[in-house]
Amino acid sequence: MGKLDGRVALVTGGQRGLGAAIVRELAAEGAISVVNYPWPLEAEAAEGLVRELKAAGREAVAMQADVTKTDEVAALVAGIRDRFGRLDILVNNAGLNPLKTWEELDRETWDATISVNLTGVFNCCKAALDVMTAQNKGNIINIASVAAFIGRGNADYIASKAALLGLTRSLARQYGKYGIRSNAISPGFHNTEMTQRARQTSAETADEFIKMVPLGFLAEADSIGKAALFLASDDSFYITGHNLVVDGGLTLR
Repeated sequence: MGKLDGRVALVTGGQRGLGAAIVRELAAEGAISVVNYPWPLEAEAAEGLVRELKAAGREAVAMQADVTKTDEVAALVAGIRDRFGRLDILVNNAGLNPLKTWEELDRETWDATISVNLTGVFNCCKAALDVMTAQNKGNIINIASVAAFIGRGNADYIASKAALLGLTRSLARQYGKYGIRSNAISPGFHNTEMTQRARQTSAETADEFIKMVPLGFLAEADSIGKAALFLASDDSFYITGHNLVVDGGLTLR
């Protein structure tokens, strides 16, 4: 028996990177995985992950929806409810980080980042909560960032992730009475595509990034997947409104 047997889990932006790592960890413990991807160009990545999971004997499906589009998100959640009859876990992982400095940052970029990183989470939560409150149980996990409280990074990204922590706590307080838990995960530096792009736009080398981390190495994306599994499972049944920092000690600095 897996820790998540029979539970339906939606992971936004689940086709690659941290999202795919989260999908794999949840699926390994029996979750029925809904791999959300934003645009048709990402379909092959999502379908490839679904084929991988099915080959391992797991149930999975890829479903397209742009989280910034309210109607698409509503259709996504309605499709999940119609197909599986429930939605137990929502992982709001879809994110955008244009990596523009304050001087480069313009209103169009600001709006795009907030639209995905914050409004997209709002859209997904609004749709999912209708299902979760009806079943009197649910679990929401928001992927934030240590950037929210160390101030390292770009203003649009930092602002969106800081606001996401507040949204997480608000949901925890208001929806606990429905058996719904709401938590966040704040990754530090990991060996992901986003971190690699960040290094390319800064003067810091990979070694300099590693020196900032007390544990002395950059973890792979599966460390976030394991954190999400903990929060998604009954192992964390009495935890809500919490921000789980997974950063190798980076924020100790």
